[in-house]
Amino acid sequence: MTVPLFPTGELPPRGGADDAAAIASPHLARPHENGLARALWLGAGTLMLACAIVGVVVPGWPTTIFVILALACYARSSQRFYDRVSNNRLIGRHARAFRETGVMSRRAKQIALGTMWPFVAFAVFVGIPDGLLWAKLLTIALAAVGTAYILRLPSEVSVRGRPGPRP
Repeated sequence: MTVPLFPTGELPPRGGADDAAAIASPHLARPHENGLARALWLGAGTLMLACAIVGVVVPGWPTTIFVILALACYARSSQRFYDRVSNNRLIGRHARAFRETGVMSRRAKQIALGTMWPFVAFAVFVGIPDGLLWAKLLTIALAAVGTAYILRLPSEVSVRGRPGPRP
């Protein structure tokens, strides 16, 4: 499924009727006006995406937060890169939903925590050498921070469209 966006990837002229729709859309990139700043945002987004890709194969390394950060960076630099990540068939739907509502489904939380902790345990008890106690403690601490972050996210959208439990 492709999210409908402006075909050119650019903002409409300021003050027009389309400008109000552009501001309301969470999926329309608003690139920085300064070319150097755009390049820095693009570089930061690419770095965040690379970190997300590393998280797919490295136990204990988060993935979703890096995808969300990449989207935030691309939203300040390039509509084309933002669209490529947000329309990705594997992660795009979840990233778009989070950007729109700030909500993570219960099922996604279960999968995230259910896969993160076994890999953390493997890393701590098997993968990280015993001489690197600091690395084991850091892995556990980062997993705990990731768990706290995931658990604090709302799981449903309220009737009024704001994140939170349904009444």
